[in-house]
Amino acid sequence: MYQTIILGSILLITLYVLKRSRDPNLKLPPLVHYKIPIIGHTLSYMFNCEEFFKQCRKEYGDIFSLYLWGQVTTFVGKDHSYEVFARDDAFDFSEEFRRRVPGDAMFKNINGFGDPKYNAKVVREYISNKLGLYTERMQKSLYSATKKYIGDCDDDRTIYNFSYLMAKIISTPIANIFIGEEEAKYDEIITTFAEFTTDVAIFFAIPPILDFIFPGLQDYVNRIPIKLGLYNPATKHRDILVKHIKNQVDKRLREKQKYGDSWKRPNDLLQDFMEEQDFDPNNINYAAMADKLCIFIFASVHTTSRSCANAVMDLASRPEYMQELYEEQLEIHKKANENDILPFEALNEMKKLDSFIRESFRLTGDIAALPHLVLKDYTFSNGLQVQKDHVVDIYFNDVYQDESSQGPNPNLFEPFRHLNKNSSASKVSKNFIVFGGGKHACPGRFFAVNEIKFFMHNAILKYNFRTESGKIENKLRLGPITFPSTSGIIFERRFK
Repeated sequence: MYQTIILGSILLITLYVLKRSRDPNLKLPPLVHYKIPIIGHTLSYMFNCEEFFKQCRKEYGDIFSLYLWGQVTTFVGKDHSYEVFARDDAFDFSEEFRRRVPGDAMFKNINGFGDPKYNAKVVREYISNKLGLYTERMQKSLYSATKKYIGDCDDDRTIYNFSYLMAKIISTPIANIFIGEEEAKYDEIITTFAEFTTDVAIFFAIPPILDFIFPGLQDYVNRIPIKLGLYNPATKHRDILVKHIKNQVDKRLREKQKYGDSWKRPNDLLQDFMEEQDFDPNNINYAAMADKLCIFIFASVHTTSRSCANAVMDLASRPEYMQELYEEQLEIHKKANENDILPFEALNEMKKLDSFIRESFRLTGDIAALPHLVLKDYTFSNGLQVQKDHVVDIYFNDVYQDESSQGPNPNLFEPFRHLNKNSSASKVSKNFIVFGGGKHACPGRFFAVNEIKFFMHNAILKYNFRTESGKIENKLRLGPITFPSTSGIIFERRFK
């Protein structure tokens, strides 16, 4: 028995040393000192992330490495973060994402999360380039969903965990534009759109404890129940999507054949998929279409609803700004038609609201995000190097807490700091990296920002809202990432 313990200990120590091995021929970023073997910096990273990173930045500079979950990860701050975004030949977010989420096991019909270039093309050509076309439907869907999930609030209504409700509201126009107006009326479709990302994100929520033994072991174990058919969080949602996709595709093919040139083409993502060159009406793979749709649900709903929930909570926490925003929206609403639908151009006139949303994005609270896989050995402009297959993460707070790029008091929420600076909520720059940067910046950011602005426009005109506590509510934190507060928000009907 003692021999087994000794051999096991030797094996663990050997693996630990091998994992820590660093190429002596490269000028690698400094590895922050740590005291606990194997565990490294993991505890500080998970439970004291903000202060820990500040100390690392102070002592080690703009680029430093931490030993987390059994492997070394490099963090890049404000002075060099944009190199990661600009050099797509050396850094790849999609590849690192694929290594963390077993999409190839969940979505066998399309080989995982698909081709990143194709996905970006779909968002640009089928969605972003048609924003004007979708404006009326987006507003109608948001208004009906707001009425359904928040209500008229004739009597004050307190809503807890508002982010869940926000996911349902945001899902309504997205479902409408993705799968069509008819299918988006079904509650099960809205639920699938709202809950899909949360269900799949279980693989992010599980701490990679097994990676302490060997990097990648946790991912291998995560795939076992999927490959054995024991558990796949995407299955129930795929089944619902297949049912509704089949209903719509079959109906459209029949009607197109029946009506010919007089057939009215539906405008949605599903129809765009049906008109692609590889679509065969005689051999339709509905499961593959559902899997493909899942990719865009994953990329759109959670990020947009999270951001919108944060914006609502930020305003509810600071009711002193409500009247100024209300007056702006009231003036803009004069351009609405008899159905309260604004023209697409009205979005550009929401200057104060846009600045508020950008500030909410800026202070989301994520310490580090957007990990990239290093595709080849790379030398930063300061001479430090990272080797191929290494992981580089972006130190967000170093960008957003920098006074030289953000202005005075960068740690304070100042909703109108972006006014008259040609800095819209969807515009990426070296000092605003919520959507990434470079040519691979999120192509869906225009759609997301428009949706948030239309929702906030309606909510500000329709309600007064404030936190139940009467205080500024802090976000929930898990390691370097935050989530919207679950504290109560009081909604009351605004009487004009």
